[in-house]
Amino acid sequence: MLKHKRPLPRIALLAATSWLLAACASSGPSTQSAIINGMQGEEANSICFNRDIRSWHEYDDSAIVVEVRNDEYYKLELAGGCDTRNAFMQIAVESRGAACLTPGDRITFDQDRGMSCSVTSIHRWHLADMTE
Repeated sequence: MLKHKRPLPRIALLAATSWLLAACASSGPSTQSAIINGMQGEEANSICFNRDIRSWHEYDDSAIVVEVRNDEYYKLELAGGCDTRNAFMQIAVESRGAACLTPGDRITFDQDRGMSCSVTSIHRWHLADMTE
């Protein structure tokens, strides 16, 4: 799981890797399919969460989908120098609010070598029903 904190020192990000890997590994192919085939919902001004982003998934070249609580997903549209394909082991969130992510806040992926993206919009994301 990703602990939400103010800009984290590099060593703290590396120390959290085992938690982050567990969060990523817990979502299998069916979750990824449900995300890709999902549907965008209403726009949100912010995403507030206790301390953790439970998981994240690449959606396309400029967006990721994050799970902030069980079965509560949001699509984050991103702009900037990061590459969503690099959201593999860890992500770092730099927000202006205590435990809320809003447009204008920054996200960095572990393989982007210091490049970051700005969140341009947040939308509720409804997973597709993959049982049919």
